[in-house]
Amino acid sequence: MRLKTSLMSLVLLLAVFSTQAEQIESIKGANTIDAFQALNLFEKGATFIDVRDQFEYQLGHIRSAVHLDLKRDFNDLYLIETLDKDIPIVIYCNSAHCYRSAVATFLAVAWGYENVHYFKDGYFTWLALDLPVVMDQSQDHIAKGDEADSQWRAQMKDALAEVQLAKNQGFEQATGPTIRSLAQ
Repeated sequence: MRLKTSLMSLVLLLAVFSTQAEQIESIKGANTIDAFQALNLFEKGATFIDVRDQFEYQLGHIRSAVHLDLKRDFNDLYLIETLDKDIPIVIYCNSAHCYRSAVATFLAVAWGYENVHYFKDGYFTWLALDLPVVMDQSQDHIAKGDEADSQWRAQMKDALAEVQLAKNQGFEQATGPTIRSLAQ
């Protein structure tokens, strides 16, 4: 019993420390901001940079965000020499557990950008607060598919209810007129 309690305590401690290790709270040289500070910068025209992959970006992103996939495109920020290094940029990913925005923020600061904001809470928090986003048009197709699926399920439910009714009333009695009309 004592060993079991010790093991449970160890597992709990490891879970707590691993969760804390996954969240990077701040990046030297950048401002860590929450969703409301990000919204304030959004309203002032700051450049938002989405460092998620193409699929995530296409599903939805903060309105007017520039997509620079960390693994593929982010070094373009380093290569763009004409960009003013003092412009306010807000870098985000999915959530506080997403390392990509932390890495991108670190790189932007290292490359000499002076007005870098690390929006660690990311897109999911922005979305949850119902702030301005762009959703991929395919989401509309998904919704239409769900609607058609719901209609089909309702029709099937009605058909199954009729079958059950036929079983309860006796097949011939319930379907007699229908079968006779089909036979003619």
